[in-house]
Formats: sequence, structure tokens, C-alpha cells
Amino acid sequence: MAQGLERSRMAGKLTRPVSGLLATTYRWVDERLGVTDLMHQLLYEAVPRRGAWAYSLGSATLIIIILQIVTGMFLLWTYVPSTTEAWQSLNFIEHHDEFAAIVRGMHLWGAYILFIVIGLHMVRTFVSGSYKKPRELNWIIGVVLFLLVLGLGITGSMLPWDQAAYWTATVVTHVVSYLPLFGTPIEEILRGGPDMGPATLTRFFAIHIWLLPALLVPLIGLHLVLLRRHGEHGSWVNYEGVEEETEAERARRMAAAEAPYPAVPSDPGYAVPVDLDEFFPSQVFKDAVVSFALVLIIFVMAIVVGAPLERAANPAALNYVPTPEWFFLPLDQLLVQFPQAWMIPVGVFVIPGIGTTLLMLVPFLDRTPGREPWRRPEVMVPGLFAVLFLIFEAMLAVGRLFNL
Repeated sequence: MAQGLERSRMAGKLTRPVSGLLATTYRWVDERLGVTDLMHQLLYEAVPRRGAWAYSLGSATLIIIILQIVTGMFLLWTYVPSTTEAWQSLNFIEHHDEFAAIVRGMHLWGAYILFIVIGLHMVRTFVSGSYKKPRELNWIIGVVLFLLVLGLGITGSMLPWDQAAYWTATVVTHVVSYLPLFGTPIEEILRGGPDMGPATLTRFFAIHIWLLPALLVPLIGLHLVLLRRHGEHGSWVNYEGVEEETEAERARRMAAAEAPYPAVPSDPGYAVPVDLDEFFPSQVFKDAVVSFALVLIIFVMAIVVGAPLERAANPAALNYVPTPEWFFLPLDQLLVQFPQAWMIPVGVFVIPGIGTTLLMLVPFLDRTPGREPWRRPEVMVPGLFAVLFLIFEAMLAVGRLFNL
């Protein structure tokens, strides 16, 4: 008994210097970086109470993007961006490196889940009218981020340099040549010459790991800065009754929420939600649950399904029919529906270009004061039509490719 007490006292003596050193180190860092103040600013703010689970899609998008960056860095330890070694390096991973195979599977399924989550996040933002003043710029940045993620998806699908990757790169770069005036020069720039070759893979590799992430990361930072500046708008249910408020009631609500809520009151009726909650721990818990569930799904799919790898690229296999990634099925179907050379730019560039432009201009096209979806038919009806059109085109592509 005495020996046990003596050991406990000795352990306490050894622990106190260590804990004291850590506390001193933290104080030293905190005095110079302001870690405590920064954490307080990040965690202790007001957010809308209603619809909080839907807000977690934004945090989940950020978490999955971080997961993509981390898994991509691990893959760079083994992957060789060479037409002679790219497929061999991934084939080695698939058959001889279980850890790297899981990481590659997580990278692939993380990309798939990311497209779904960021799409749902944009739908939530659109339906709730969260793009309205003063959040127009944040909506535009969100659309650009979505396009960059699509670019990462298509460039990433070319890197394995198997049959699917090679012929996808061939089709994509060839379609670019149909652009008027500058199509052929752009095609040669992407391919590194008139034909597919080692320079093609090197350039798409550079675009995937350097150019697009260099644009993506600062835009995410700006997106978060604007979110902090204007606050989370949330669903229209957070603003029920604001139109019936008296000036005195509105002033009291704004004054009560001015300190914790970061909204810029450019639109007094909707600057601050009616019902607020604390970001920590309430919203943090919801964000953590959703993000953990999605990462768990990605991990399970990486183990159960993995990342497929077809045979090595063979330029002589002219009978090979490439199957596009599922998120490009609508665009692939448009390419089929506009087969003539002079019509390809219309189907592949003009129609998507007009759609993207209108998507960016939604905050300026929607001039209605209300937030409820049924009070915004001029944007909700075209938006619903666009979603149904994409689903319909994707279903046509699936039926054509798989003979359904």
C-alpha cells in the first residue's frame, strides 16, 4: 500500500513539470498569435436556430475538401505522372499496398460524395433565398467553387491512364477543338501537341494538383470570410413574421442580436434571424455528426468497392467506348444530341455557358423582397426545370450507355 502511494506521489511530481511546461508554452504562443481570442471568435457566435441540420452541408463540404487534399497528398507518394508508369503505379497500389488502396478509394468516393453534398448545399442556398442582399458575392463565389470542383473531377479521372482515362482525355480535348477560332490551339495546348502523349498526362496532372487547387483554396477562404461578415442567412423559416413586425419590434430584435450576430444590416428586415442559437456547442455538434457520417460512408465504400482500374491505356483500341463519370452524363448526352460539327459548340458550350451565367446572375434576377420559395416563382420554376432537365439528360445517357 505504502509503495503504491509512493509511486503515485512520484508520478505526480513527474507530471507537474510536464503540464507546467505545456501551459507555459501555450501562454507563450497565445500571447503572440491570440489563439484563445481566435477560437472564441470562431466558436462563440450566433447562428439561426431553425433548419440547423441543413446548414451542416456547408461544413461537410469543407471537411470533404480537406479529406480530398489529405488523401491526394498520400497518393502522390506512390503515383507517377508518366504514361509508362502511371497505370503501373496504381496497379501496384491495387494489388500490393492495402493502405494506399484504401486511400485511393477514399479519394475517389470522397470526390463522388463531394459532388452530391456541394450540389445539395447549393440547392439549399437557392431554395432558402440565401443569395439575396448582401450575400450576392458569396453566391457567385459558390458557383465558381462548384465549377472548380467539376474541373478537379474531370482532370482527376484522366490521371490513372487506363483505357477509361485515356479515351476520356481524348474526347474532352477533341471537343475543345470545335470552339470557333481558338479551338485547335487550345486543344494542342491541353495535349502538349497535336496528338495525345506524355505531355498530355503531365499537363492534366499539373492542372489537377496545382492550378485548380491554387484557385480553390483562396476562394474557399474568401467564401468563409464573407459568411462571417454577413452571417448565415438560413431558411425562410428563420424570418417568419418579419414582414408583420413594427419598426419598434424590428429595432429591438436588431439591437438584441447586434453583438453576437455578424450580419451587415443592409436589409433590416432580414439582416438577423428571428430565432438564434449558439454555434458552439449546438451547431458544432450537428456539423460534426453529418461530417462524421459522410466520412464514414466514404471509408466504407473505399473498403467495400474501392477504386476501379481498367486495363492500361491502348491508343490502338479504337473500338473502346468510353463511359463518362456520372456527374458528366448530362453533358455527354448533349454531345450525342448535337452530333454535327457546327452544332457541338451549341450543345457543349453555349447551353451550359448560358445556364452557368444565369446561375451566377440569380441574385440580380430575383428582385422579390420575400424569401419563401412560393413567392419567388420567377426563379424557382426555371430552377426546378433546370434540375429536371439535368436528371432527364442523365437518365437518357444511362439508358444509351448501358442499353437499358
